[in-house]
Amino acid sequence: MASAPFDTPVPERPPFDSLPLNPNGPPGNAWGLYGDNDRLGALNMLTPAVVAAAARQEIQTGERVSLDWSLNKPSHPSFGRPPLEWKRIIKKDVHGNNRTVNDDYLAFNTQGSSQWDGFRHYGYQQAKRFYGNVAIEQLEGAPDVIGIDAWVEKGGIVGRGVLLDYAGYCKAHNIDAPPYESTPFTVEDLEKVITFQGGPELQKGDILFIRSGCTEAYEKMTPREQQAIAERPSPNFIGLTSTKTSLKWLWEHNFSAVAGDAPSFEQAPLAGPHVVPGHTELSTEDEEKMKGGGLIHQWVLAGWGVPIGEMFDLEALAAKCKERQRWSFFVSSVPLKVPGGVASPPNAIAIF
Repeated sequence: MASAPFDTPVPERPPFDSLPLNPNGPPGNAWGLYGDNDRLGALNMLTPAVVAAAARQEIQTGERVSLDWSLNKPSHPSFGRPPLEWKRIIKKDVHGNNRTVNDDYLAFNTQGSSQWDGFRHYGYQQAKRFYGNVAIEQLEGAPDVIGIDAWVEKGGIVGRGVLLDYAGYCKAHNIDAPPYESTPFTVEDLEKVITFQGGPELQKGDILFIRSGCTEAYEKMTPREQQAIAERPSPNFIGLTSTKTSLKWLWEHNFSAVAGDAPSFEQAPLAGPHVVPGHTELSTEDEEKMKGGGLIHQWVLAGWGVPIGEMFDLEALAAKCKERQRWSFFVSSVPLKVPGGVASPPNAIAIF
C-alpha cells in the first residue's frame, strides 16, 4: 500500500535474528529502530494511511463492542493491588443543603482491571532498563519520558484489530485449558486457531487480541471463589509460553500492540517452575541476562515498545466475531492522558 502524502515513512523491522539492535543493551532489544528518544514504539506503525485503510476495510455495519471489563472487576485484584474505590459526592449549596447535582470520586490502580501496560511499567529486570534504554532514575520528575500520554497525543491505539479465540477453539475440540492454572498455549496453538476460524490473515500493524476464557470463568465464580484467586500463594494464570519461538512469532507478525483477557498475557507466574533452563530456547548467556521473570514482558514491552493489554473483556467480541464470521475489526482505544502515566484502562471499542 502506498503511503499517503502526510505519512512519515516507518522503518521496517529487521530480521528477528538481527536482535538486539543496540549491542550494548539487553537481549532482544530494538532500541533505536524508530530513532532516539522515541515514545511510541510499535505504535509508530499506526500511520494515517494504515488507520485510514483499516477504517475503510473493517467498518461495514457500524456495530460496536466494548472491550473494557468493569473497573470493579476483578473484585479482589491479584498481586496485592487494591480494588476500585468509588463514591458519589452530593454537591451542596452555600447553606449546606443538598443540590440536585452529583460528582463522583474514583481511586484505582491502573493494573487492577482492563489495562494497557505502558513503557514505564515493566523493564529488563537484570539490566534495569525500560524501553529506549531508559533507567528508572530518568523517570523521576520527568513526565515527558516514555509516559503513556504520548500515545494519546498521537491519537491512541487505533487501527485493525484481530481476535484469536483460543478458548472457543478449545471448547470446540474438548481441550481442557483452565485459565486460573499456569496453563500454557503456544504459537502452534494460535496457528491452529487461525485455521479453525478460517482467518484472519495477519497484517503489519495489527492489534492482536487473544481470548483464553479468563473473564468468562471469573464471572461464573462465587464471591468467595473470586476472593480466593487473589489469596493464592502463586499467581497462576493461562498465557502464551515464554519462549524464543513465541517472541519470534510476535516480532515477525509486526503487531503494533498485543492484548488478552488474562492478567499477564504470558503464562504466569512470570517466574516459576515452568521457567527452567533451556525452556526459553535462549542461549545460556541470554538466559542469565533475563533472570527476574517476564520474558515476553521484557522483550516485547521494554525491548520493542509493543503495548501489552491485559484483562480485556473479549466475551462480547468473540460472540460478535462468531456471529459475523469475521475475526478482524476496527479498534479505537484512547488511554487516560496522564503525563508520565504507567498504565491505563483502554477505553476500547471494536467496530464492525
